[in-house]
Amino acid sequence: MSMKENHGEVYWRFNAFHRLIHLVMMITFVGLALTGLPLKYPGAFWAKGLISLWGGVKGAGMLHRWCAGITFGYFTLHLLWILYCLLILKEKLFGPDSIIPSRKDFQDLYQHIRYFLGKGSPPPFGRFTYWEKFDYWAVFWGIAFIGGSGLLLWFPEFFSRFLPGLWFNIAYTIHSDEALLAIGFIFVVHLYNAHLRAHVFPMDKSIFTGKITAKEMIDRHPLEWEYLNRYPEKKAKRKVRRDLLILWLAIFISGLLPAGSLARGLTDEEIMEVEKKWCWRCHRQPNLNSNEGITASIQLCMDCHGKKEVEKKVNDKPVSLYIDPKEYGKTVHRRIACIQCHDGIASSPHRTLRFRCASCHGYHGEGTAHDAHRTVHCEACHHESKEVMKDPKTGKIVLLKGKEGVPIPMTSHRLADFKNQKACQKCHFTENQLGAPIRVLPAKSLICIICHSASITLRDPISLIAFILFLGGITLHLSLWFRGTVGTPSFSAHEKVSYLAEKIWRVVFSKKIFTLLKVFLIDVLFLRGILKESLSRWTIHTFIYLPFFLRFFIGLILLILSKVFPMSSTVAILLDKNYAPMAFTYDLLGLCVIIGVGGATMRRLQKTFQNRPSSSQDMIVLALLGGILITGFIVEGLRLLLTGIPPSLAISSFVGYPISLFLGILPVRWEWVYPYGWYVHAILTGLFIIYLPFSKMFHILISPLVLLINSVTEEK
Repeated sequence: MSMKENHGEVYWRFNAFHRLIHLVMMITFVGLALTGLPLKYPGAFWAKGLISLWGGVKGAGMLHRWCAGITFGYFTLHLLWILYCLLILKEKLFGPDSIIPSRKDFQDLYQHIRYFLGKGSPPPFGRFTYWEKFDYWAVFWGIAFIGGSGLLLWFPEFFSRFLPGLWFNIAYTIHSDEALLAIGFIFVVHLYNAHLRAHVFPMDKSIFTGKITAKEMIDRHPLEWEYLNRYPEKKAKRKVRRDLLILWLAIFISGLLPAGSLARGLTDEEIMEVEKKWCWRCHRQPNLNSNEGITASIQLCMDCHGKKEVEKKVNDKPVSLYIDPKEYGKTVHRRIACIQCHDGIASSPHRTLRFRCASCHGYHGEGTAHDAHRTVHCEACHHESKEVMKDPKTGKIVLLKGKEGVPIPMTSHRLADFKNQKACQKCHFTENQLGAPIRVLPAKSLICIICHSASITLRDPISLIAFILFLGGITLHLSLWFRGTVGTPSFSAHEKVSYLAEKIWRVVFSKKIFTLLKVFLIDVLFLRGILKESLSRWTIHTFIYLPFFLRFFIGLILLILSKVFPMSSTVAILLDKNYAPMAFTYDLLGLCVIIGVGGATMRRLQKTFQNRPSSSQDMIVLALLGGILITGFIVEGLRLLLTGIPPSLAISSFVGYPISLFLGILPVRWEWVYPYGWYVHAILTGLFIIYLPFSKMFHILISPLVLLINSVTEEK
């Protein structure tokens, strides 16, 4: 087959994978350049226009990191492709088709220079020319170094754990200058060599189509043409799907749409953010995981804040920024670097983001501060300043930054003393406008876990007495069981305990555990035995028993989660009494119990009218249950009324919120009434707990136990 006959044939120069990688690389490189340059030169006349196009500084940063992430992705894919070719396809690392420079490339460069000087002919090239190999390795080098330095700047907190601050200065220089060099090289050298030189002007389409004609191969890559003619089987190339390129282009354009929708004029804050210069670009960042680094960081801040004359102006009024080093040395945070809390302060302009105490300390529960205080900012309680206010926008209690137009100095790092309740009196006093009770109430204790997210505490007299008497009643029942005898021979208490422990062990580690689960679901939870006897009785029991169980189960799970994941913001949200799903669930379950108690009461009254015997114990328990739930909803309504929860949140408490609206009409000082209502609710709960072991309703605890024991002891 002669050359002339084959001039019209078309061959594959680049496969689909190579073209896809190049297209994605081309788009992301332009994206990185257009988002990175205005951040490097924020003072340039064109920078602010580009920043506005990307939706502000945050939008530009988001797109820059998005493109960087894609770059790491295709770079990893390319490395995997190389391994695939070497290990699976058994291709050679070196040879005429290799992108790795060889001795011939240096000979071609020398011969090409001679040709440019008019002293010889141009060299014949193989599959890749020496400048194409240089372009490839320049990009390979650039991604490794620019990307690696970018990772250090992207995640400085992580890398500073084991790298000194000098590395971040080097990383910034490499990332900034190498990126600028790469942009210049791509848009000048590579663009000319690939598309603008004489033999391919105005464009070499092969990188987009993957195709090259025989004539073009003979002119540009004659050695490759000779190699293919020596091995005719290598001419067979598979077709490439061009729709993949269109798909990726559509995905990229769709990804830019959200950024375009954010495009707007820059605010003053964003302009300041553009002009922000990080101190660590010039100064060595200390290692904050070492004592030396912490001391150096604190000393850097004290160089200014340790001077009494340092101040700033707020509303044209001076505010001292002085921090007494001796006083700071007595605080609990004296061994923590300032920038650990004041994130972003090491910048010019000198400013910080609002720090989150929970990022280190976690969220405290009911037992720590008598309440979870989810609607109170940490500094409102823990700062020694007594000036607090309710934020009109969020309804949360925050620290007051100024009083009567005069700014309050906020440089004191001493925390409020919680050894007694004096620190709590900044909110809990008679004439407070914050919706706080006029006195500090006890925490929800262990006896409250039946219905609430409570704590494992017994610090108040009501809970302590109720729990002790409840244990006394349980102990009495157990002692009767251990002392009783059925038939002969008689077993001692020790033998009964041993027998019970052995049975439990055998059941837990046997297939009978599945029988227990089945009985628990069908007979205990869904009360199959009662349903067989009477539908009305089953309905009443279900409305009382099942909601109690669900509220106890929810409270127990949240208690466990709060102990296992104290730093979790999700758990903190679930523990918030105003969180809509939880508020709705608790009100619904409480309403079900009230309906069940009402039904049981009507059933007892009907028996009385019909002169049928009815247990007086049932009526006492039902009265206590009704009192607990009614006072509970009243206390909830008072809480919603006094704290001023926005209606959009409060309406989720569909029982408590209407009560709060009704109470709000009455001319009563509810902040005085609220503590008494809370104590009435707690006392009724304590009485119910105390009376439960001696009442007929004790079968709530005994019957499930009997059912479970019978299910595993019956002989089949």
